[in-house]
Amino acid sequence: MSAPAWGVLLTALLVGWVVLDGAVQGVGASLLRPGRTAEERRLLLAAVGPLLLPGEVWLIAAAGVLLGAFPHAESELAAAGYPAVVALVASWAVRDAGFWLRSRRTSVAWRRRWDRAIVVSSTLLSASFGALLGVAWGNAVAAVVLAVVAVVLAGVHGRAVAARRLGMTARLPLWLTSGAVAAPVVATMAVAWPHLMDGAVSQEALRGLGIMILAALPALLLAQGAAWWMVARRLGPKDVVFF
Repeated sequence: MSAPAWGVLLTALLVGWVVLDGAVQGVGASLLRPGRTAEERRLLLAAVGPLLLPGEVWLIAAAGVLLGAFPHAESELAAAGYPAVVALVASWAVRDAGFWLRSRRTSVAWRRRWDRAIVVSSTLLSASFGALLGVAWGNAVAAVVLAVVAVVLAGVHGRAVAARRLGMTARLPLWLTSGAVAAPVVATMAVAWPHLMDGAVSQEALRGLGIMILAALPALLLAQGAAWWMVARRLGPKDVVFF
């Protein structure tokens, strides 16, 4: 695989993550909206909760591609956007813990604490990823603007995915919001493309990475297919409300 092919793969992986996990972030950030009952909150989490692990596969794979194929860009991004990287990893961990732990006890206070943690960490996760996109633009203003844009788009996308999963809307709003959350990623990759290509590793190293990717590709495609099926599928009475 050539450097441009790896760049396209990196873009696709980031888009896959932001579409899947962006829905989780959006629902999580608005979980405590006034007027929602405890049962409604749990249904919303059940609607997007199954996207947690499939989405994370794509973020981890994207990080691996960035580190393996474009180490110079990775080191520069990590150095310039270090606070955003730390915030992203920390909020990611807290958000996931909230999803998995909130219903492990029946205590109202216990669930309320984890619900607050989910709201804060989901918002911070969206904002920190948007800020990292802005860092790739090489502009502090872009980091702030894209952080805000990421939070807003995740909220809209989360509502669309939850509405589809709960049988409230057709698929069109879902596809529209998926395109909207993907747009900043694609635009950022287009802007950073020349610099990304300049910092690619040797062709021999890229070939070695290509062999590894081809070995893992079937599992990745299967996970992505299952995740998209889950996004488009309506939550039914036989589904277990785990979260």
